[in-house]
Amino acid sequence: MVGRDSLGAVRESRRGGGRVILSVRDLSLDVSTRRGWQTVLHGVSFDVHEGEILGIAGLLGSGRTEILETIFGSSIGRSSGEIRLDGEAVSITSPRDARRLGLALVTEDRKAKGLHLHASVRDNVALPSVGRIARFGLRFFAAEARLAEREVKELGIRCTGIGQIAGTLSGGNQQKVVIGKWLATRPRVLLLDEPTRGIDVGAKQEIYELIFGLARQGLAIVLVSSELPELLLLANRILVVSEGRPRGMLTRDAASEEAIMRLAAPRTRTDAGRPA
Repeated sequence: MVGRDSLGAVRESRRGGGRVILSVRDLSLDVSTRRGWQTVLHGVSFDVHEGEILGIAGLLGSGRTEILETIFGSSIGRSSGEIRLDGEAVSITSPRDARRLGLALVTEDRKAKGLHLHASVRDNVALPSVGRIARFGLRFFAAEARLAEREVKELGIRCTGIGQIAGTLSGGNQQKVVIGKWLATRPRVLLLDEPTRGIDVGAKQEIYELIFGLARQGLAIVLVSSELPELLLLANRILVVSEGRPRGMLTRDAASEEAIMRLAAPRTRTDAGRPA
């Protein structure tokens, strides 16, 4: 992994042990199928501290994405459990609620869910903030332009200008636009689902440096990734889920690819009675 040694040094230079920003307790989700309701999340609980990067690991279909979507209010189904921000219980029934409370979600599929490919960089960056910066119910284009220009500069988005169509950017720069539009809302909690999927190695390193920088600023970050080296590089702790259930929380010192895979493996009937 390009830059792993230098990025590892950056990781070791910080600690994510501040106050608890996000607390999740007994998060569950049932979805409707042709055979009736199916439980896809079973009692997931964790805390995320100020300046911490909490990784979530698991096999495909383990419920990783559903955890983030349920926290953000975008899951389809019946959810239950308790979510607290800065110690206060909150109700999140939609992404609008989540945005209002200071949560942001960078989705797994940027082209289908994260970007308007035929819209400009300016429009994409400004979209989640339009209501906040509008004047008298009308779009404030000058403020949107300033917002987009700031994110382009801060994230190093390579484009011909904020008027460039997002779909014409490289994959890495498209991903920076998606991240930038959420950072423009000034969130307290950033939920990242496969933030480096489909981008080249150089762009990955830039995203890693950005994530570390956000953590140093005190942002609470939850990171889902199917790339175990990525999780091991970025995360302070790693929650491992299997079949929608939490199987263990690994500290940085205890985490390894072998330890993660051992917890992530589906349980057999023989294993079912054993403690996680």
